[in-house]
Amino acid sequence: MAVEPDLTNWQILPRRTEPNYLYLMLGLFSAVVLGTAATPGSLLARASGLLAVLSLLVSAYFLIERRRYLFLTLLLGAAAFLPFAWLSTHREALAPHLATGLYVVNVVLWVLFLVAIGLLVLRGILMARHIRGNEIYGAISVYLLIGVLFAAVYQLLLAWEPGALYFDPARFPVPQQLTDGLDTRGVGVVLYYSFVTLGTVGYGDVTPASPVARAVSLIEAILGIMYVATLITRFVSIQISSESRGTEPARDEPSHGATTKGRHDPP
Repeated sequence: MAVEPDLTNWQILPRRTEPNYLYLMLGLFSAVVLGTAATPGSLLARASGLLAVLSLLVSAYFLIERRRYLFLTLLLGAAAFLPFAWLSTHREALAPHLATGLYVVNVVLWVLFLVAIGLLVLRGILMARHIRGNEIYGAISVYLLIGVLFAAVYQLLLAWEPGALYFDPARFPVPQQLTDGLDTRGVGVVLYYSFVTLGTVGYGDVTPASPVARAVSLIEAILGIMYVATLITRFVSIQISSESRGTEPARDEPSHGATTKGRHDPP
């Protein structure tokens, strides 16, 4: 009699400790700050990207319970970082049209990777029954992921339409030439614009210059406001419910003698 193979080990990973969103928040925040301050194409810029990817992959390890999904996420994370790092250091290795296609595919994979990790973290904090510091760190991490995600969208937009965003020439250098025929802006510059838009600051040194760029910027600004307002409301609701459950006095049933006395004694 044939025995069916046990696929449990392939499907379900052993139970692991709860993910600590503090490390994800610190990793993303450090990567955003370093990437914004670094010179485009420098070693510090690539190191900041590697730090962001490692932070996301470690979080995915604790959030994903199935081996297959974890393997696909790890593969997606590698595909989101390694080609861009290789393209940044070997600009002349490919023909211009192949390099441009690789760049676009790489950014698309990065967008998918960010969406996958962001949904995992958001699901974890929304399913929480108590609001602790860890849930707050997770909420901040999702906010940072939104800014990085829209920065990748702007990179795609600039690859398709180089003049989609207007950069003040007095404050920003010339575009970075990634390959022949593909001029783009550095990751730090686009991150700066993304978070300025997400926070609705709007210094005016970078502005949308095309209808599509204005639409994407508008979506990001609205999403940033709605995310903060909705999440604060959700956290307050969870906290109130948790406190009401914890402070509600126990209702002891009255004894038979007390009930009888209350019914028959005169007022």
